[in-house]
Amino acid sequence: MKKIRATTALAVISAFILPLAFPVSGGADAGPIKIAVITDMSAVYAAVSGRGAVVATQMAVDDFGGKVLGRPIEVVAIDHRNNGPEAASKAREAYDNGAELAVDLTNSATALAVSGVAKEKHKLVIVTGGATSALTGANCDKYTYHYAYDSYALASSTGRNVARQADGKTWYGIVPNYAFGQAMLADFTTALKPEGAKFIHADMIPLGNTDFSSYLLAAKNSGAQVLGVLNAGADTVNTMKQVKQFGLDKTMKVAIGLLFLSDVDALPDVFAGSRITTSWYWNQNKAARAWADRFTKKMGGGLRPTSIQAADYSATFQWLNAVKAAGSVDADKVVAYLDGRQFNDFYATAGEWRARDHRVTHEMYVVDVIPKEQIKEPHAWYKIVQIIPPSRAFRPESQSLCKKDW
Repeated sequence: MKKIRATTALAVISAFILPLAFPVSGGADAGPIKIAVITDMSAVYAAVSGRGAVVATQMAVDDFGGKVLGRPIEVVAIDHRNNGPEAASKAREAYDNGAELAVDLTNSATALAVSGVAKEKHKLVIVTGGATSALTGANCDKYTYHYAYDSYALASSTGRNVARQADGKTWYGIVPNYAFGQAMLADFTTALKPEGAKFIHADMIPLGNTDFSSYLLAAKNSGAQVLGVLNAGADTVNTMKQVKQFGLDKTMKVAIGLLFLSDVDALPDVFAGSRITTSWYWNQNKAARAWADRFTKKMGGGLRPTSIQAADYSATFQWLNAVKAAGSVDADKVVAYLDGRQFNDFYATAGEWRARDHRVTHEMYVVDVIPKEQIKEPHAWYKIVQIIPPSRAFRPESQSLCKKDW
C-alpha cells in the first residue's frame, strides 16, 4: 500500500496514516500529486466514512497504478472534526501544498466550506458525503461536483413514499441544526407538499446530541402521524435507540431520511423493517460485491463498505481517468473533460457528470432493512425493492437552482 500522509493537526490513526507534514511543493509539475480525503475520523460520521474513506481512496490509487502523468499519487487524510472553518483552513493548506483534489466531506457544513476554498484556489472537490442540495443549487460552482446522493434525492424518494399514505400527512421533524439538516428539512417540506403532507413542527438539534428524550416526548404529544428522523450517522443511531425505548414506533410512523449500513450494523433490531433510499449497496450485484470483498480484506474486521466509502473509490478513479485523458491536473481542463461525460462502474449505473450544475447523476435504490433472522450472511441487511432512474432520482436539470456563472 502507498503511504498516506496526514496534516500535522491529525493524530496518527492506525497504520494507515503517517504523522508527516506536507512538504512544500517545488513547482507546478514537481513531486507527487496529492488527493486529500477530508473526512470525519473521530466523531458522529467516523463509521460512515472515516478510516474506510481513506482506505477506499487508496484502493482507487493503487488500482490505477499509483501514478498518473508520470507522477506518483499520494493520499492525504485530514480530520475535519465536523467544523466548517477548520475544514476550510486544512483544505487551503492541502491545496497550497500539492493537493489537486479533495474528496469525501461527510458533513454538509464542511463540504460547503471546502467548496468555497476550491473555487478560490481553482482546485477540484468531489463531495461524496455531504448531503445538502445547495452544493448544486445556490452554492454551485465550477470546481465542485456533488457525487453520491443529496437531500433532494432522499426527500423525493423516502419523503414522498411515506407522504402518499393516508397516515403519512402530518410530520414532526428531528433535524440537526446545521447545513445538512436545514437542507433536509427544506427538501422534505417541498417533497411532502404535492402529497398533501406537511411538518407541523421540527426541532433543530445540535450535531452530536445524545439525549433526544425531550424532543421525542414532544413529538409523541404533538399528534403528528410521522416522526421524520432527518439526521445521520451516530445521531440517527442514538435517536432510534430512544424511539424504541419510548415506544414511538408503536404510535407513529418513523421516516428515516438517511441511513447507512454501519448504522444498521450498530442496531439491527432497531432498524429492521425500515424502508430507506441509498445510492449503493455492497451486495446489489456481482461487481459491487467483488469490490466490497476487496475492501473488507483491506479494512479487516469483516466490515462491509458504506455507500460513501464506495463513492470515494469511484470518484477518485473517475478523476484519475479524467486527469490522464486531459493530460493535466489543471482543474479547468479536467472539468472540460468531465462535464457531460457518461460512465458506469461498480458504484454508479447510468452515471453522468451533469454540466449544468455539477450534480453527478446515477441510479438510486429504495431498500428495505431485513430482520437479522432473515439475513443470509453477515451485513447483508438490505433488500432492493425499487430502482430509481437518474431522471427521477435527482432534481431535474430544468428545475436546477444553480445560477451558473462559468
